Amino acid sequence: MRYAALMIIGLVTAGQASAEVVTRDFSLTANNFQNFNGDASPINALSATFRLTYDDAVSGFQGDPVSFSSISNGIENVGPFAAAPIFGYFPADGMSSFPRLGVGGALNGGNTLVNGTDDFYFTFDASAVGATSAMLSFTSVDYATPFTTFNAVVKPIQVSASVPEPVTWGMMILGLTIAGGAIRRRGKVRATVSFA
Repeated sequence: MRYAALMIIGLVTAGQASAEVVTRDFSLTANNFQNFNGDASPINALSATFRLTYDDAVSGFQGDPVSFSSISNGIENVGPFAAAPIFGYFPADGMSSFPRLGVGGALNGGNTLVNGTDDFYFTFDASAVGATSAMLSFTSVDYATPFTTFNAVVKPIQVSASVPEPVTWGMMILGLTIAGGAIRRRGKVRATVSFA
C-alpha cells in the first residue's frame, strides 16, 4: 500500500507539468486588407480552418499546426497561405495583456514578414472562448509592402479531447488498489457458524 501511495504522488506531480497540453480547432475570416502604398490587395477575402496542439506552460514556437487549410478569393491554399505554417504560444507580457497564439508561414519564420516573399502571420487571444479579433499581415511577390487587416476574426469551432493526464490514471490506479485491498481483507474474514 505504501508503494501504491508513492506511485500516486509521483503521477500527480508529473501530471501537474503536462496538464496544460490542449488541442483546439479554430476558424479564421478576414477581409479589407491594406498596405502603406494604397495598392489594391490581391486578396479580397480569406477564410481558414486550423487545429493547434500546444502546451500553455511553454512560451515560444511549438512546431507545425496539426492541420491548416485556407481559401483565398474562393481558391484553396493559394498565394501566401499556401506555405505550411508554424505556430507558437506566448503568455501575457509587456507586449500584450492576454496570452496569444500566433500562426505564420514557415517561409520567413514565425512573426517575420519579408517583402515580396508570399508569407503571412496572424495573432489572436489564446484565452478567448468565443470569437476574438486578430491582426493579420501577408506579403506578396507582386507588391512592395505587406498588406495588413485588423478586420479578422478567429473563432474556436470545437474543443477537442485534451491529452490524457497522468493524474487521471493515478486516481484510477488508486481506486483499484483500495478496492483490491478491501476485497483481500474481506476474503481473510472467516465466518463462524454455531448451532444451538
